Amino acid sequence: MTIISAVFVPEGIAMAADSRLTGHFQRDYGNEIFTITDNSQKLLLVRNETVGVSFCGDAILEGRTIADFIRLFDINEVETNDTVETIAYKLNRILENKYSQYEVSFFIAGFDFDQPFVYEVGQKKVIRMNVKENNNLYNGCIWHGEQEAIMKLFLGDNPTSFDFDLMPLKDAVDFAEYVVELTIKYQRFQDSFASCGGDIDLLVITKDYTKFVRHKILNPKTS
Repeated sequence: MTIISAVFVPEGIAMAADSRLTGHFQRDYGNEIFTITDNSQKLLLVRNETVGVSFCGDAILEGRTIADFIRLFDINEVETNDTVETIAYKLNRILENKYSQYEVSFFIAGFDFDQPFVYEVGQKKVIRMNVKENNNLYNGCIWHGEQEAIMKLFLGDNPTSFDFDLMPLKDAVDFAEYVVELTIKYQRFQDSFASCGGDIDLLVITKDYTKFVRHKILNPKTS
């Protein structure tokens, strides 16, 4: 499974994702989950590397990894002048028409005309996540995948509150990482299989630039 997050504040957008890819063995007593790799790519760039895309759910579409699927989607479907909204709906149509049997969800985030756009996309939905009623922008955090740890902290009996309206971009990056890291460490100490893990990739998107703050391949750790 996966944990992905996106934080949107006045200065920009931060996206984060873990790197664990799991598989299943069919046993006499049921399915057994195991780790395939801790180097899966779950946070990518499209539209000339200006728009961030992260995903969770099924890791393979007809024998192709989701990362490779998004690469081909970017090459074959995304145009330079496409808006973030256009990209979201293009992805939704492909999922509905060709991959409706799969369970996969995407976050798509970027800027158009100095306005931030953050979408959740699936086979049956395209939802802009950073607007409220009357299309008013708001600042906040979204996440998808393994949600138990986050739900307990943010939406439990005594939920913690955060002021995203005043949050600087650096803190947004740290917060996006925190959501993913919290889930990884929560699962580490649980008495069950840890489905999230590996390095955390971090992406920053602003009106002026899009770049990885941390990336296990582009900026590998050195010992």
